[in-house]
Amino acid sequence: MRLEDYHALYEILGELRQEAATLEVQITYSFKHVREADAYLKTFENHESEDVRVFSPKKMDTLHKEEMKRIQEEKYIYEKQNRELRDRKAVLDGRIRKLSDVIHHHEQDDSTRKDGLERLHGTIAKNLGELALRVETSSAQIEKKPFQARQDFAIIAKCLRDTADKIKNMTE
Repeated sequence: MRLEDYHALYEILGELRQEAATLEVQITYSFKHVREADAYLKTFENHESEDVRVFSPKKMDTLHKEEMKRIQEEKYIYEKQNRELRDRKAVLDGRIRKLSDVIHHHEQDDSTRKDGLERLHGTIAKNLGELALRVETSSAQIEKKPFQARQDFAIIAKCLRDTADKIKNMTE
C-alpha cells in the first residue's frame, strides 16, 4: 500500500470516529428526553392523591389527557430517533472496525517486511564480506595454486549470483 493511500485511510478513519462520537452525543441527548418524558408521565400517574381517587368523579388522566398524549408522542419521536441513531452508529462502528483492521494489518505487514529486510540486509552484508575475503585469498593463490583459485572463483561467482537474486527478489 502506498503511503498516500495509508494516510488517506487513516484520515477517513478519524472522520468516521468523529462522526461516531457525534452520534453518541445525539443518542445520549435523545435518551435523556425519553427518560424525562417517562418521569413526567409517572408524575401524572402518581399525582392523584387518595382523596381525588376516591371522591373525584373524573380521573386525573382524563383531566390531563391532552398533555399526556403530547408527552407520549414526544417520547415516541425521541425513541424512534434514538433507534435510527443507534442503527447509524452500529453501521459506523462496523466500518471503523474494518478500517482499523486494514490499517493494523498494513502496519503489521510493514513491520514484518522491515524485519525481513533487516535480516536479509544483514545476511547479504555478511555474505559480501566473506566473498571479499575469499577473493583476496584466491587472488593470492593464482600463481601458486591456479586450479584451487579457479574453483574458489567459481564458488564466489555462484555466491554473488545467489546474493543478486536475493536482492532482486527483495525489491519485487
